[in-house]
Amino acid sequence: DEDYKHFLVTDVFVRVGSSDVNSDDGNDKPGTGWYRTGKAVTAGETDIQAALTLQKGLIFWTAVHMWPQLAAKGKAAVNQLQLGYMPASMYMAAETDTALDEEEAGEVQMWRRAAVQGVLSMKDIGFRPDFNPSGFTYKRREKAAMKKKKSAMDEIAEAS
Repeated sequence: DEDYKHFLVTDVFVRVGSSDVNSDDGNDKPGTGWYRTGKAVTAGETDIQAALTLQKGLIFWTAVHMWPQLAAKGKAAVNQLQLGYMPASMYMAAETDTALDEEEAGEVQMWRRAAVQGVLSMKDIGFRPDFNPSGFTYKRREKAAMKKKKSAMDEIAEAS
């Protein structure tokens, strides 16, 4: 079909990495486990690594607000955040979830910075968190609701 546009969806994970970046023994334990954060999508010829490169800041911001376990490591851990991904599943994280178990964590592929080549449309990439962090609201929706004209009944109710 000429209208078909190939796309790829992946599960996205974040963890705090090792604080011992100079570990020579290869036993650098991560600061936390992998936390399922959301889904990333690419369309057309866009590579998933390039899409994650462009969205890394948004994904990290979202993960820290979704998972108190990541934020609890403090500001020093910001530079130790690591991004991972795996083929998409039907599962979406819930606020009550914990980090992945060791078996699942072994399937997570580490993100590697990728050069963004050619013309890339922001319409060809996307990220969606699995759930909204506590207290999170969409500002566009709030503004739209504030601009929404009130009915005469609502105005009367507010006046009383």
